[in-house]
Amino acid sequence: MNRRGVVTLGVLLLLSLQATLSRAEVTRVDVATHEDALSGRSFGAAGAYEWIIGRAYFALDPSNAANDIITDLKLAPRNTDGRVEFSAEMIILRPKDPARANGVVLFDVANRGRLQILSFLNQGTGTSRTADAYLGDGLLMKQGYTIVWIGWEQGLPVASDLVHLVGPVIKDVRGMVYGDIQVSARVTDVSLADRGNIPYPVADPRASENRLTVQAARDATPRLVPRDAWSFGRMQNGALVDDPMRLYLKGGFEPGAVYQIVYVAKDPQVVGLGLAGVRDVITWVRHDPTALVHATRAYAFGISQSGRFLRQFLHDGFNADTAGRQVFDGMMIHIAGGSSRGFNERFAQPSRNGLSRTFPFTDVEQTDPETGTRDGLLTKAQRQGVVPTLIYTSSSWEYWGSLASNIHTSIDGSTDLDLPDTSRVYLLASTQHIVPAFPPRYSVPPSSPPVTGAELMAAPAERGQLRVNTLNYRPVLRALFVALDQWVQSGTLPPPSSVPRIADKTLVSRAQLNMKGFATVTAPTTPQLLPRLDAGETTRGVPTVIPPREGKAYVARVPQVDDDGNDVAGIRVPELTVPLATHTGWNLRDPSIGASTDLIQMNGSYNPFPRTVAERERTHDSRRAIEERYPSVQHYLGLIAQAAHRLVDQRFLLSEDVFQVLTSAEAHWAYATSPEVK
Repeated sequence: MNRRGVVTLGVLLLLSLQATLSRAEVTRVDVATHEDALSGRSFGAAGAYEWIIGRAYFALDPSNAANDIITDLKLAPRNTDGRVEFSAEMIILRPKDPARANGVVLFDVANRGRLQILSFLNQGTGTSRTADAYLGDGLLMKQGYTIVWIGWEQGLPVASDLVHLVGPVIKDVRGMVYGDIQVSARVTDVSLADRGNIPYPVADPRASENRLTVQAARDATPRLVPRDAWSFGRMQNGALVDDPMRLYLKGGFEPGAVYQIVYVAKDPQVVGLGLAGVRDVITWVRHDPTALVHATRAYAFGISQSGRFLRQFLHDGFNADTAGRQVFDGMMIHIAGGSSRGFNERFAQPSRNGLSRTFPFTDVEQTDPETGTRDGLLTKAQRQGVVPTLIYTSSSWEYWGSLASNIHTSIDGSTDLDLPDTSRVYLLASTQHIVPAFPPRYSVPPSSPPVTGAELMAAPAERGQLRVNTLNYRPVLRALFVALDQWVQSGTLPPPSSVPRIADKTLVSRAQLNMKGFATVTAPTTPQLLPRLDAGETTRGVPTVIPPREGKAYVARVPQVDDDGNDVAGIRVPELTVPLATHTGWNLRDPSIGASTDLIQMNGSYNPFPRTVAERERTHDSRRAIEERYPSVQHYLGLIAQAAHRLVDQRFLLSEDVFQVLTSAEAHWAYATSPEVK
């Protein structure tokens, strides 16, 4: 063999070894269909796109030290090679001509099985991939991104528009499961799971450990519900039948009351496989020459539940693959609050965000003065040398209901923190968790829908004391995503963090909140207080005390507001800078659905300014009337345009989105000045 042949053979052997190493966890991908996106429409320089629909198969080695972070993996059943197998539905949206891709794979962490990124960054609408509106304005396509989704969550309802993970369970392992239930109308039975998920069935309906408590509101003292008043069952044709996945209460569940069910379950899923699957599919894309798509960089995008997923992904050490290489170069984590658990524990319930708000909260390592525990969200990633660039965005709701202030303050709430140079944190001022459709309405879909589609259609809406907050932050997210890409690719720093701060008194306790703008409404007496939780873990991820012991509540601070009741700090969109209403991150439950002192979960509020001086004087409203602020709609829109262009200069808004901002503001003016609104 000549020297050239030896070199060629060596290269082939090296490529084969690389493929073996990178494919050790992803064993194969079966493609079911290829579909042209929007009938082959071209997206500028990136050309036409296509959908690839298939299933990815994985096999994890429990003896690999990199997999030690997966709770219960070593207890899971194995194949003949000693590996733990699972599979996940996969969807890819890519340029049909791979040469036109921009070299970045953008991973969208599905939220309860649903694809989200196109509605947030492309401003797409609808549920059908064949509809023109589904891809929105094509922002991501025009830039040549390859977008990947896989199922990471087990226990989702069976539905064709969701991506699922199918994995093993650990037979004959028992443990306690718990969850909160709050309904908005009297019903006799409810699912044991959250928001349509398939629950862990009760293992022993008569076990003495099973118990149900009730409290009139979230801050009330719980009391035990007598055991003969409830059972695991459902009403069917007027008769009570046993059902290991539903909870029945004689006389029905009281609207607004908070019930907590604790029960014995068995056969837990290996929930952490979802985190491992995301890690390994991105490794496959970046390092396997046989992969369907290829990329030199990878970003992750997650909202709400999927943002919490990414926070735990970072904390637990999944941003290093099984060979120690960095997985994601950048992440955009949106409206996740301070949560960082629920995705890698025995009997975990990823949908129940209330179970996951626990230390650590910040990228900076801290010691909790109450427990002595020292940790940080990036502690492992820093040790491994795999810290990505990070953009965290929060609405005002996360400050009122999900400990967002703890992301950038000390654990005792006394000082602001200097975050790492790799992190940026932004408050989307005066917004709520998810932007609902305009115009504002009093009623919203229930936050915890029942288990079946038929029940969901019949479920009552959650009515707030005020209209929901429709202030649109999505154009800002688009600009920040562009800034994230520039940060990773060229080192161009994004805008500085923009959050309320203790030092300048824009982040305050509820007692310090400026109440002038709330003279005509009832405001919350406190943000949602969340206690420290001690699950008695002696082995990581395996709780021994369920429900956890509750300790001292974490400090929760909220954004200070101006005399109109609008947030002072953070990124203020033009309709907030030039306001027609008070927009808040909180909304109280209407008395008609019970617990009127409780916050409606994840909802803010909209309270329009008085239209005229006469109306202001009649209602004793301290806020100036619209006619006192703006002599005409033209004057108002001129101020909106100025505010929009300032945001463009600050890189918080794309120039192509200015027209949309003006159009939205014009519709808002017509609504707020209409006599019918009152």
